[in-house]
Amino acid sequence: MDFRDYTYVQGIAQWGNISKAAEALYISQPSLSKFLQKLEDQVGTPLFKRVNKRMIPTYAGEQFLYTGEQIFRLQRHLDSTLAQISHKTAGRLSIAVTATRGYYVLPEVLPGFKALYPDYHVEVLERNVDDVERSLSDGSVNLAVYALTERNPEFTYYHISTEEVGLFLSANSPYAALAKPKEGFRYPWLDLSRLEKGVFFMNDALQWRIGRIGRELLREARIDPEITVFRSLDTCLALASRGLGYAFAFDISVRCFKNQIAPPICLSTGSKPYTAEFVIACRKDYEIQKADLDFINLVQDGFGRSYDS
Repeated sequence: MDFRDYTYVQGIAQWGNISKAAEALYISQPSLSKFLQKLEDQVGTPLFKRVNKRMIPTYAGEQFLYTGEQIFRLQRHLDSTLAQISHKTAGRLSIAVTATRGYYVLPEVLPGFKALYPDYHVEVLERNVDDVERSLSDGSVNLAVYALTERNPEFTYYHISTEEVGLFLSANSPYAALAKPKEGFRYPWLDLSRLEKGVFFMNDALQWRIGRIGRELLREARIDPEITVFRSLDTCLALASRGLGYAFAFDISVRCFKNQIAPPICLSTGSKPYTAEFVIACRKDYEIQKADLDFINLVQDGFGRSYDS
């Protein structure tokens, strides 16, 4: 078993569909189908069965995935341990990061890190929140950069900032003038029910936390507007900024929105503020290195601003 075999089988199991797995793995669907057929011929038994049009691992497939996870977890742990023992100025910075946070943070921070550690190899896994924590827990990475609503006792955390979920819309929207200050909220507050006839650009709720929070806000406001789903949060924000609809995002987007032709404005909404903590996390058993701490300090210097009371 090599790492590619394990990754491809894991992708098929995760998505339950060859075409979706191929898209996520950045290979063609025919290539992935041929790979699975060849692998099953090699092991002599099917690794997947079809149940209600979904590919489900057989018992052999479950054992393949379980054994592969143990093998590569041990390998990653060995690599990490040897790197900690052997390297001081050369080594590896391994990070798991959510897509939007990586887009905002890494271009600002990595140049400074590489200036301090030119011989370090930087490895980045872009994942959703659940997979970021899973990658950290299983030893795939040493640091995780993301926002959370509740700390996991399994990890050690470095606080960056506290963020509020905001409603983003065009600065020219007539609704912007209706927003008023409200105690407990960071931005002028708008009653979300006023936007019932509008279009909301949302992240996939199955993949991204902000998508789940956005839908909770709509349910709370008792409105059922038209929703268009995008994987990219910046696409949602870019469309909202041009007056085509509305989007939800953490307010880090106020300062980090890349499309500066028409930056959106941020308002507060909901019955209470939805907040999250922007953190960098590591496992409690991980021996933090000076390079890790310098990376954390760079993120804190660039993005640390506390609204905690």
